[in-house]
Amino acid sequence: MNEILIIARKELLSVVRERRVLFTTLVLPIVIMPLLMFGPILLFGNAARQTQESVQKVGVVGVPAEVLEQLRKAKVEPIEIANPQEAVQNREVLAALVFEKGTFTIYGRLSGGATQSALVVEKVQGALRAYKDRLVTQELQNRGIGTDILEPFRLETKDASREQERAAGLFAFLIPYFLVVFIQTGGMPVAVDATAGEKEKGTLEALLAAPVPLVQILLGKGLAVFVMSLLSTLAAITGLLLGGGVLRSLFATQLQAVQNGENAAQLGGALALDPLGYLSMIVTAVLFALLVIAIMISLGLYARSFKEAQSYMSPLMLVMIIPILFLQFSDFIKLQDWYFALPFVGVVLSLDAIVKGSATATLLSLTWVSTLVFAGLALYLAYRNFQREDVVFRN
Repeated sequence: MNEILIIARKELLSVVRERRVLFTTLVLPIVIMPLLMFGPILLFGNAARQTQESVQKVGVVGVPAEVLEQLRKAKVEPIEIANPQEAVQNREVLAALVFEKGTFTIYGRLSGGATQSALVVEKVQGALRAYKDRLVTQELQNRGIGTDILEPFRLETKDASREQERAAGLFAFLIPYFLVVFIQTGGMPVAVDATAGEKEKGTLEALLAAPVPLVQILLGKGLAVFVMSLLSTLAAITGLLLGGGVLRSLFATQLQAVQNGENAAQLGGALALDPLGYLSMIVTAVLFALLVIAIMISLGLYARSFKEAQSYMSPLMLVMIIPILFLQFSDFIKLQDWYFALPFVGVVLSLDAIVKGSATATLLSLTWVSTLVFAGLALYLAYRNFQREDVVFRN
């Protein structure tokens, strides 16, 4: 056991000397996670509020005077133009309104999502709806019919999501992704340096010649990688907690201004778990770290140089993106229990279920047991690579 700790300490010291690695592993997750969770809602909310309060230019063609007056009330400045579509494309106006043969046509740049042009289009639509309601009300009054006929019943929609899912908000699917990414990025520098790095420095042969069993060498290096992966994961969770607590307190007024404080968390993202939920997340992350560590050590040992090891490990990030894409469409797929036993996919599904408060003991057990089995197989592969001279001395 003492030899394992000595080897792990040696590998950690070589990483500690690289302050840039410590920054990306420990500091960056704490800083970036709150910004990812609440940065978009604050930026978009401020931009949307400024758009609603200020006046924007809108091109018009053949629009009646009554509608022009309604547009001005909606804080829109109508401007006569010749070609509405070209004017919007060239950003001469943010939107354009054309009236022809009893039809209003609105032009806007909508393919980019939540753009300023899309917000102005909403203002124009609101003005047209107000104008239409006024015309309908006048027509009903002229015929002696009350306006109650327009609303024969009330429609009310309530969010039935769990409290944890509402707190996670729009970026719920990103929380498992970033936890998985930080597990890899935290341990990759140590794994590369402890394998291919030692090959380049010529110290691996001396270490293997020492009177230390191969198992202890492997466990020592794996322990060092595990420590950095775990620290990076804990830093990411700390960043999520800061995003849910500190930033929400600091920007409570701004968040309340976006949607009157009622649904602001849905646009942002935060963790709202009980102690058992956080414990489940940590256990899932630890077991997944064991699997990733064993894979990275095997790849790093097979590589002939530091750069080659990085090129082998980079595709791991692409492999992890596939479960995230699967997760985005999980509502349209009937999830089977055996999905939680798949490598990588099961971990992402379990983390997503934990974040949303829908995890069960059966599903988590499937993920934990399968991940532990896969980690054991990957660790055995790494041990076999340490025994093969054609791999260890592949220079």
